[in-house]
Amino acid sequence: MTGMTRTAERPGSRKHSTGESTRVALMEAAERLFAARGVDAVTLREIQLAAGQSNSSVIGYHFGSREGLVRALIEYRLAGLDADRQVMLDQMRTEGTEADPRAVVWLMVRPLANSIRAGEMFVAFLARLSEDPEARSSYWPDHLEDTWSTDRMEQLVEAALQDLPERIRRGRTFQLYSSVLNLLGASARTNRISEAQLHNYVDGWVGMLTAPVSYQTRALLAD
Repeated sequence: MTGMTRTAERPGSRKHSTGESTRVALMEAAERLFAARGVDAVTLREIQLAAGQSNSSVIGYHFGSREGLVRALIEYRLAGLDADRQVMLDQMRTEGTEADPRAVVWLMVRPLANSIRAGEMFVAFLARLSEDPEARSSYWPDHLEDTWSTDRMEQLVEAALQDLPERIRRGRTFQLYSSVLNLLGASARTNRISEAQLHNYVDGWVGMLTAPVSYQTRALLAD
């Protein structure tokens, strides 16, 4: 055909594209159901039907098992969240705000809020998973480093709150992680979170991190 070129389709490329779209459909269906009811309360049959799949063995074919599906979902979503956070962290380093408590809180919050606004239910899924530490350790991919776990956030909080005792920093990091997941998880389920509401949450989380340690608490720590 004059003036036109046609790219040859590689053998198997259409099949690969179809397979990947099926994987994504299954992960996103599982994410919605897990976010609503928890990982162990959802059957594989429910996920299959929610994804519009008629083949009863489709989950086993693509993921091997329930555990494989959950791990694939975590890896799928974390890739985007970690990339967003790395961009933010690079900007913080450029601006010299890496030890600013407010910047540290936004580093955790903003990518999660973006995920919610994109219609994803991953934050609500994480909130459900965090309710059972044993389930979290069972389902988290062994080969995938959780770059933004409580340990990583603790390092950033430590840099921002160097004047606080170590036990206080650890406790407040855990409070931050739990509160962020639960509040934003609830927002994901209702699909409502305004920028004003988000800033108000961040104000509260920064206040929690930086609150003075009372004499009573210091005395109990000393004991």
